[in-house]
Amino acid sequence: MATVSQVAAVPRGAGLEEVSGNRILIDTLRRWGITFFAGVNGGGVIHVAKQMEPFTDLAQAADGVTRMLTMSEYAAGFVPLGYYFASGRIAGCVTTTGAATKLGGCGLTDAKLHNVPAVYLIALNSTLSIGQAPLQDVSAYGMNTVPQLQAELGDGCIVIDNMQRLDTQLRRAQEVLQESRPVAIAFHPDILSKPGEADVPWVERPRRFSRDDLKEFFRSFPARSAGRRVILYVGSEAARYAGMERLTTHLAEVLRAPTVWSVNGASAVSRTNRYGYGYISFGGNDRAMELWRSITPEDIVIALGFDAGEYSLNLSKIPAGVVWHITDLPAAYGHKHGEFKHRVAGEYHLVRGDLGLIVEEILARFGREGFPKRPDADLPGSLNTRTISRDVKQGCVDFIAFYEMLDRLWRPHSIGFDDVCIAYKDRQYVTQRPHPSIRFFTTHDGSAMGGAFGLGVGAKIADPSLHTFVFTGDGCWRLFGGALADAAALDLRVFIINNGTYAIVDKGLEVVIPEVDKRRYHSRLPGIDFVAAAKAHGWDGYAVKPDLSNLREIIEACYAPRGRSILVDVPVDGDQIVGLNPRLLNLTMKTYL
Repeated sequence: MATVSQVAAVPRGAGLEEVSGNRILIDTLRRWGITFFAGVNGGGVIHVAKQMEPFTDLAQAADGVTRMLTMSEYAAGFVPLGYYFASGRIAGCVTTTGAATKLGGCGLTDAKLHNVPAVYLIALNSTLSIGQAPLQDVSAYGMNTVPQLQAELGDGCIVIDNMQRLDTQLRRAQEVLQESRPVAIAFHPDILSKPGEADVPWVERPRRFSRDDLKEFFRSFPARSAGRRVILYVGSEAARYAGMERLTTHLAEVLRAPTVWSVNGASAVSRTNRYGYGYISFGGNDRAMELWRSITPEDIVIALGFDAGEYSLNLSKIPAGVVWHITDLPAAYGHKHGEFKHRVAGEYHLVRGDLGLIVEEILARFGREGFPKRPDADLPGSLNTRTISRDVKQGCVDFIAFYEMLDRLWRPHSIGFDDVCIAYKDRQYVTQRPHPSIRFFTTHDGSAMGGAFGLGVGAKIADPSLHTFVFTGDGCWRLFGGALADAAALDLRVFIINNGTYAIVDKGLEVVIPEVDKRRYHSRLPGIDFVAAAKAHGWDGYAVKPDLSNLREIIEACYAPRGRSILVDVPVDGDQIVGLNPRLLNLTMKTYL
């Protein structure tokens, strides 16, 4: 988080109020280091948006001026998440009254589900119009927006309805952000345009941990784990810490602990960790899933973070006899009373605090005192055991070969995002282990199609030097395609996994309702000339040849900054089943329908 001295004041110009709540709000967020927003102006946000300069060029990304990128609200809602994944800093989304809030709310939900601090500025109706059927009525007589936001976010919904309470409300907003949760600041435009006062500097949260929790771990763990198998589970929270790849490798070595990870937790794991068994659950590797299913009450799990979603734990409890959960998130998605005891079959112990500091303390302690003997793990080479057909339809790439080749071509300082298409289950299966040159993220818990485009935009603006790649589907395109022009100059790289279907649906229903005629799957998509569409929006475009003979050339172009975004069309056979989807079993059980 930037300090006040690190960011420039919002430039003042004609027509800007000096003391209104609009100015106070944007100035306060700037003092907190929050200077980038995405969204569309109009209606209830015009007096907030006028406090911001337009974002028109990547060179403006680090100038400290509060800026707004004009981009359709659906894509804009995901931008703060990508911004945070790339930099660890907070950004915002602007949605005007009514339908815009519904569109931006998809990203807001994913921010909640993935524990991402982000600011959503949401306009309500003027208090003078309530009860008079105003346009885009969001009051109790219309969409009833505030109770919906409160139901989803709890105290993360801040309603500015009294300028006398603005100071208190902004302090509460800061507390929510520091708990790594999104905040929706909903305001009545006529109230926020009134004069007011607020002085809420950012209070930096120190790195710390509970010494009592760690003391209990040191007292209990060595004796409890002697002779027992210890499994290390690396969740997405661990990926927020620089250098965690080294720490998790060392911890696995010291504990002789076979290690598995969630799809976002992979960024905290080194490819060279010889105890690595792979990704679990959705798109999980075969050896990792064998290991996870073999856990019994005799085993112990150390969880660095806790990814509770269906694509991580598949609605199940961790069956280990003892789980030690290390976390610094007081209210992570899926918790009950700040804990995950309800997701553990055996004993549950919580160690609260900074994950990096705690793992360093554990390594230092066990390095000094040694550690009880335990059987060594069977160290896997290949993490997959299934045989997958490489025969694909004419004109399509072998998707396994595609990802294997990409894995050899990544260069340092890269980041990637997988959208809600086969890319977010197939990449990790094929590549098996995280790549040292590129971190990948996906907002799989919300599973909102098309969101990865906004993630990529946010990441590129957070750090323009990052080589930013988005892997999205031809179905996902339908949700963001109109926003391409707004990102044409961002040097973004978007790969369209083009299989002519909603493939997750199409292949999934073959398992869930195999007796139903495939016409009733409603999964087929008409073809689009994506390269032509990209060029029409000011992008460059390429089509991958089925034999991959031009893929190396395309990647070289992707790594050459040109001030122009690139779209790549990848023809894929939707019938080639690569990564598995264990959720399908849940969908065959009426309990979960």
